[in-house]
Amino acid sequence: MPPRNRRGPGPTTGASLARLSAVTSPSQPAEPLESAASDLVRPRLPPAFAAFAHRDFRLLFLGTATTQTGNWMQSVAIGRLILDMTGSGFYLGLAGFLRSIPQLFLSIPGGILADRVDRTRLLATFQGIAAVLTALLAGLIYAGSSNVWAILTLTFLIGCSLAMVFPVRQTLVSTSVPRIDLTSAVGLNSANNNLTRTLGPAMAGILITLVGAAACFALQTVGLLISFWASIAMRVPNDDRRSIGSPMADLAEAWDYVRATPEVGGLLLSALVPTALGMPYMALLPMFARDLDIGASGLGFLMTVLGVGSISGSIGFSAAGDFRYKGPVLLGTAAAFGAALVALALSTGLVAALVSLFLAGVFSAVYQATNNTLLQTIVPDALRGRVMSAYILTWGVMPLGTLPLGWLADFRGAPFAVGLAGGLVLLFSAFSAARLPSVRAL
Repeated sequence: MPPRNRRGPGPTTGASLARLSAVTSPSQPAEPLESAASDLVRPRLPPAFAAFAHRDFRLLFLGTATTQTGNWMQSVAIGRLILDMTGSGFYLGLAGFLRSIPQLFLSIPGGILADRVDRTRLLATFQGIAAVLTALLAGLIYAGSSNVWAILTLTFLIGCSLAMVFPVRQTLVSTSVPRIDLTSAVGLNSANNNLTRTLGPAMAGILITLVGAAACFALQTVGLLISFWASIAMRVPNDDRRSIGSPMADLAEAWDYVRATPEVGGLLLSALVPTALGMPYMALLPMFARDLDIGASGLGFLMTVLGVGSISGSIGFSAAGDFRYKGPVLLGTAAAFGAALVALALSTGLVAALVSLFLAGVFSAVYQATNNTLLQTIVPDALRGRVMSAYILTWGVMPLGTLPLGWLADFRGAPFAVGLAGGLVLLFSAFSAARLPSVRAL
């Protein structure tokens, strides 16, 4: 039996030197280390699924699927459990806050760690911690505990563990495939996240009805253990240029890099503004369902159509391959997303609302995947953890946009609030096209 091929540093060829120069030349795209032998034996797959030809990406995809499915199941189960125990809207909101706030404060530390230590071991460590915590939570609920604060504390700690995982996963996407398949990898990763966002809550609803909330946390534990195994089974190359400075020096280095690289700063800004202004519309969908008089089942249908749109956009992006003119595509799909929100605000019937939601899902998925791909391509590996953690942080600020949008919806109605949000996204897209030439030229 021939020896198994392991990816890693080989002889110092011209290509190797070019990759090593990525750190000292920030504007040069960073290519993952992929052995020529693995490319030669790679089975032919359709462009949309080309990333599945690589073992490390398959393992990463599996781990993401099981972790994210469990995470979305937990979001439903915790809400139902806390509401049943307390009947309090305050405690319900507090549980949601404790689950999400760690992402706002721990994404950057997670990115710093990702650039200092072995990423697969880091991923496995925090997933192992999360598995222990979810097992404790499942046991606590099975035992019939009524200690709300113990449950909230475990919820917060699980959120902290998973917040450290997200930036590490992002950095591993680009090192698990060669550059030619990066578009496929990012698109499939996006589709994975969107699919779990649809399936996780549905699975939680069935489990809670048939077995109880504890079953959701038990299944989440199993998913995290599968992800733990997938992480330690990965064989991505280790970068010998790991940071050895202080964490603050690492952060300053990443900040200097972003400031010195206009396209990266522009991409982070392009991720932040549409996400903070546009994505909070999802929190107002219950008001649209009420106005359309379609009830709870109708709300579920709205969410499903949105999810189908997001998955369709992600798969379509993946199928496009390594296409040119990603900058114009990014700006164009961000503008189209804003226009879809305006169309949703103007819709007066169910069909128009469904079409608008489907398009909003498609365009938001494509602009997010395009932004992600460009960042993964441009940023050198030695800085990728810190820069991608800043990208993930843009999702952490989304709740800050939800509050004013909800307040505006109370006073002027959900259509007005969502229409205004869509208009602001359109204005930002026009501003970006005019004032961010470095992004437009990508």
